[in-house]
Amino acid sequence: MQADAKKAELIPLLLLRGRTLLFKEYSKRALSEFSKDLRRRNFERIYIMDLDGLERNRPQLDIVQRLSDDFGILYEGGPRRGANIVDFIMAGAEVAYMNSASLESFDELEIALSYTENVGFKVDWDHGIIGEPFKDRALRDVVQDCAKLGIRDFVVPVEVISQLGSIRSVPNLVLRAIADRPGDENARDIDADSIIIDHELIKDGS
Repeated sequence: MQADAKKAELIPLLLLRGRTLLFKEYSKRALSEFSKDLRRRNFERIYIMDLDGLERNRPQLDIVQRLSDDFGILYEGGPRRGANIVDFIMAGAEVAYMNSASLESFDELEIALSYTENVGFKVDWDHGIIGEPFKDRALRDVVQDCAKLGIRDFVVPVEVISQLGSIRSVPNLVLRAIADRPGDENARDIDADSIIIDHELIKDGS
């Protein structure tokens, strides 16, 4: 299905900013209220970006587990190795993403796929793809190589998604744009299957 046949699905992003012994960002009550609000607004999926996993290799999988009862969870936890993906799926993630910035090597993607087909690829970007295995490579070429391995779910920054128009012919490919500016949720006619944006930036009725 081509993305221009209908507006892109809007997916709220939950950013887990970090947990310490003295600070717990989301209590059970807070998660219950958060879940209730998104269900009231008829959202079916959540994208979780877990900074504890990405920056400290200490993913908050208990949050994934609690929210997976109510939503399909797209989870970005920064696994360094392919085998780590199993923990994310077992916690309740519908799709678990390998990050370009976190991967130790391209081979880890193939290892992850040997455990589960529910592996996605998240492109970290700063004037080019971030991550040593992908240094100086074109975005389109990297995504095509991942697709050849069997990955079918990709998250890329909204500002560079136009570079990937040629890969839309890949069967069953899902292309998601991640955005971080107020108003990006209105740009839903771009060539993407979904737009991921911070839940605090999504207005009622979007």
